[in-house]
Amino acid sequence: MWDLRLVLDVAGTRVPTRLTVDRPCLDTAPLPVRPLLPGGADRAAAEVSARGHLALHVTASTAARRRLRAALAAAASSRIGRRGRALLSAARRAPRTLASERNKRRLYHTVLCRLPKRRGLVVFESHLGRSYADSPRAVYEELRRRGAPVRAVWSYDRSPDGFPRDAVLVRRWSLRYLLALARAEYWIDNQGFPSGLRKPAHTTYIQTWHGSALKRMGFDEVAVKLRSREARARLQADLDRFDAFCVRSRHDMDTLVRAFRLDPSVALPVGYPRNDALVQQRRREERTGRREHPVIATAPHLPDGRGVLLYAPTFRGRPRRRRTPVRPLFDLAAFAREFGDRYVLLVRAHYLERMVLPPSAAGTVIDVSAEHDATPLLAAADGLVTDYSSVMFDYALLDRPMVFYVPDLDDYARTRGTYLDLAETAPGPLARTEEELFAALRELKAVEADYAEARRAFAARFAAHDTGTAARAVADRILAPGSRG
Repeated sequence: MWDLRLVLDVAGTRVPTRLTVDRPCLDTAPLPVRPLLPGGADRAAAEVSARGHLALHVTASTAARRRLRAALAAAASSRIGRRGRALLSAARRAPRTLASERNKRRLYHTVLCRLPKRRGLVVFESHLGRSYADSPRAVYEELRRRGAPVRAVWSYDRSPDGFPRDAVLVRRWSLRYLLALARAEYWIDNQGFPSGLRKPAHTTYIQTWHGSALKRMGFDEVAVKLRSREARARLQADLDRFDAFCVRSRHDMDTLVRAFRLDPSVALPVGYPRNDALVQQRRREERTGRREHPVIATAPHLPDGRGVLLYAPTFRGRPRRRRTPVRPLFDLAAFAREFGDRYVLLVRAHYLERMVLPPSAAGTVIDVSAEHDATPLLAAADGLVTDYSSVMFDYALLDRPMVFYVPDLDDYARTRGTYLDLAETAPGPLARTEEELFAALRELKAVEADYAEARRAFAARFAAHDTGTAARAVADRILAPGSRG
């Protein structure tokens, strides 16, 4: 008996479902099928299973085939047959068992970590291997620009597309990946290498992190406080691997460093390497008086005479292995109808999510979530629409207008917890309804002028160490003679 299932693709999510039969009689002729074994079952008829599902019943069409089928069934149910089936099942499971994370961890800790350090080996990772982006990318490109004698390894999660071809590419959790981590002189990432993997004694871990904190983090999170003592100890062990932690301001020291229970001595007050490009672009624009528009692969036709807005909301769900489809919080089709002749809206979903866009807004609303790096998107945008995302702290470096669309502000602050009162600190208007959002966008020039002083104070408070030299500072640390032993 084989239950039939219908598999649907709903907005990118695979949804399998059984087919239920509402009438007990099926008027169908048996279908011919190819038997697995010579002389085996060779036809399938539709039936209703005991649970009322549409099913296929595979049978033999002749007496000879039925006798052979009975003999095979008897042999399979004998003692020798049962042992053979068990051995076959174990053989099939063996590759999966050997490749399990548990066994890979054991191999890493008992064998690979005993191997000697490979001088000059640096392992880079961004957003758990999902992208070639952010501060690890900026540090990598600074080392390449200098022609530094390092062997660069980049991890990727699913596909190596978009990663640099002049680096060694390894899939996350592969044996080559674990070998690189075990022998590396440096680890550099912006989120966290796999939990529970011990950092070898010869390895220096530079954590660039991926954003200043508005929402509560680490041991300040309610969900973390509710974990078992063992789970909190594992989290602390992962955080204690950091030898250096990039910070942008006193705010980062008071929030991230404290919430992660890091020794203050590991704080590296150089800013974020990814933001060097934004600081340097603003300086060039102030010097030349001309706005620059970096090339965006998913929107190469821009600029096209219209202003460019970036919509970059924060992540609201729970982390999953697959990207979660989400809908925007405001009507993108309505935006296109009203602002299509004035603005292009770039939509950047969080890397753990996938935004569902209306086809009617095509040409005005463009999904740029596939872009590995968000920095060029910030640099290209004439204005930012966000909510609670840490992107606000980066965009402030460009001194351009921001609008905060926060229809769920009270609920978000209550359930997630925040370090700041956004209503008091936001360097732009807070819109709680779609009408308020559109009203702010209609008067974006006025918003830019009205909040000019607030933006500069915001950048001075939360990005004091972002001076355009962070990548150089991290590269200097890697290449300093005394640091490489």
